[in-house]
Amino acid sequence: MIADRMLDRRAYLIIELRLTKKLKIRLAKMQLMLMAASVTLCAPGGSVAADEAEEQSVAVSKFSYGSRGLQFDDGSGNNYLWFGVRLQTRWSSSHVSQDALPDDPVSSNSEFKLNRGRLKLGGHLVSPDFTVYSEYDFIDDRLLDLRATYAFTDWLSIRAGQWKSQYNRERTDSSGAQQFVERSVVTPWFTLDRQKAVMLSGRIGKGSRLDTSYWTGLLSGAGRGGSLSDADGLWMTRLQWNITGEVLAFSQSALQRFKAGRGSIAIAAVTGHSRYTSFSSAGGGQLPGFDEGESDQYYLRQWLFETAWQKGGFSWQQELHWKAIDDQVSGEKRRLFGGYAQAGMFFAELFRSFPQPLELAARYARVDPNDNLASDVEKEATLVANWFFNDHRNKLSLDVSRVIRRLAPETKTDNRIRLQWDWSF
Repeated sequence: MIADRMLDRRAYLIIELRLTKKLKIRLAKMQLMLMAASVTLCAPGGSVAADEAEEQSVAVSKFSYGSRGLQFDDGSGNNYLWFGVRLQTRWSSSHVSQDALPDDPVSSNSEFKLNRGRLKLGGHLVSPDFTVYSEYDFIDDRLLDLRATYAFTDWLSIRAGQWKSQYNRERTDSSGAQQFVERSVVTPWFTLDRQKAVMLSGRIGKGSRLDTSYWTGLLSGAGRGGSLSDADGLWMTRLQWNITGEVLAFSQSALQRFKAGRGSIAIAAVTGHSRYTSFSSAGGGQLPGFDEGESDQYYLRQWLFETAWQKGGFSWQQELHWKAIDDQVSGEKRRLFGGYAQAGMFFAELFRSFPQPLELAARYARVDPNDNLASDVEKEATLVANWFFNDHRNKLSLDVSRVIRRLAPETKTDNRIRLQWDWSF
């Protein structure tokens, strides 16, 4: 009996071991199945989470901060926009408006103010060939620029909207890319400033000895923000020979230190009718001695000769202007002449001990506002020192000027000192 019980016990143990082994195998298989199921079930959710994280990363990467400010790029190469802010603070020993003419009031009191404040938006849409740009002056509440440009080829582009027409270099140069605290006394007399326009432009003979840029088009003749019904319009053409086969950008100071040199020689002309004899950021206006005109009362003609050159740390630019105004109502005819020349140097290019960011420059300007009056003249001599923290995007400027305005029967002399900080971000 005892032997039988022992045999039964051994058989039971063997069966138990076999069952346990099978159970373990089944449990192991079930574990594997559950793991596989969990992976299968979790994988889609994990993939979605990863996709969402990736989408967020891509969305963030589309926005960045670059050389012009906040940038958006969808990665396709077709859509790119940037947004920037520019602030210009200025202290001046005497108050003179940006577009001052001889009969404008001049205060002898010093002042410190936010002189310019700009919001800028630009880039290209749909295609790199289609560019857009707008600029708003939030100090004076003015829409300055609103334009669109389509480039068919290097030698043909079309632009429409409102902007500073590329008539002369000094006015086309942004106030944030100037060598001096303010433009010369020549500008208010001869500039076309911002106007609604349609213009063709391009570059012919690119890279050759005959490399030439051109601009030709129809301006409203009504000034910034003016109505198209205020004038028949002004026709403008500019031809610019790019001397070295490279284009010298509309920007002052030799910040790029061109080793081979880069420059241009340009001529330009304007003709047409307008109710205005002068133009500025404020819009159409009148030069001294002219009354508010009727539609197309004044027949305007202008021409320009201009040179510019930059090499190493040296920069030069110069303009000669002639302007004719024929009053179709009174019969008065007036001829104006004017011009300026300026040169600057980063002396660190010549002397190692000289600070690298420091530039010194000088300018002389003269205007004869009426060739019928020999005594009338406006003259300016200015010296400036610029310290560039980040090229034109962050710079400090100090200039000293002497301006003589002689309009019979009085003469005004203005000696002024100006300190300015210009910052873009």
